[in-house]
Amino acid sequence: MKPTIFLLPLIGLAAFLSAGCGSDSPEQGPPKQAGSAQVREPAASSDASELEEKLKRLGFQTPKEDLEAIGFSLEDLNGRETSLSAFDGRLVFLNFWATWCGPCKAEIPSMEQLYGELQDEGFTILAVNSQEPPEQVSAFVEESGMSFPVLLDADGRVGAVYGVRAIPTTYIIDPRGAVLGRMVGTRDWNSPEIISLVKELLP
Repeated sequence: MKPTIFLLPLIGLAAFLSAGCGSDSPEQGPPKQAGSAQVREPAASSDASELEEKLKRLGFQTPKEDLEAIGFSLEDLNGRETSLSAFDGRLVFLNFWATWCGPCKAEIPSMEQLYGELQDEGFTILAVNSQEPPEQVSAFVEESGMSFPVLLDADGRVGAVYGVRAIPTTYIIDPRGAVLGRMVGTRDWNSPEIISLVKELLP
């Protein structure tokens, strides 16, 4: 079954893409419009501004507009359909990766540590694999000891509409479904600064 996809408003996606980044994977073309999404009511407090500054200090790109996350449904490694909406009410790190990607592999241990520490507190990681055979992904996941959900973007459509032009790329989606920021490239996800951020954002 093909994934169900709804686009971010194009102005918000363009704001992310305009930041630019290096690439560890073949560059994809710009995403095609496949629908529409709601724009959130503007966050009206100084808390939002302080959070944006904190995200930027940690290296995240932040959208210029308040945005709803893209809805999608993909198969997991057991062939079950899993939707982003199934994690409503949780803080989601949406990570795009591949087994051939060295930086992706380098950050997986710290992702696993972060997930293991906070998964019972309203936090999850969704690792969306980019266009690799299920058998190859499954073998890698078992060898690496990955316990967070892994989904298969078989034709790359979800990565395309999220504007993924280099991997790893990670989006933070808050419990209300708003896109807070994007990180392009590898990092230590179990650092004290990231743990503090995640705990601040937990529902």
